[in-house]
Amino acid sequence: MVIKRSQIKSLESFSGDECRMIIFKEPIENKAMRGHVIRSAEVHNQGMCRVMCYMEADCVSINFGPSENGRYKCEINNASDDDQSSFLDDTDTYTFLAIEVNLC
Repeated sequence: MVIKRSQIKSLESFSGDECRMIIFKEPIENKAMRGHVIRSAEVHNQGMCRVMCYMEADCVSINFGPSENGRYKCEINNASDDDQSSFLDDTDTYTFLAIEVNLC
């Protein structure tokens, strides 16, 4: 299945009695969060990275960047740019996306 970036703006999930909806904030180009990566994988596109974040309960932001083999690198973070303890590094090749979590 191919997921296009434009197709994934928000995702909703139901698990038992719990429902959560995540909304991706505006991307921040040329930035990446360091020191808070909890999972990393190679993906075909940004949409797949967003789905990975959705599937990881502790995900509150992602770093999306290039990889050497033609795929992209997806890094799942357990902190966002709203956290005072976190920071974003300048990088020419990454895009940072934070999420907003809403319980249904």
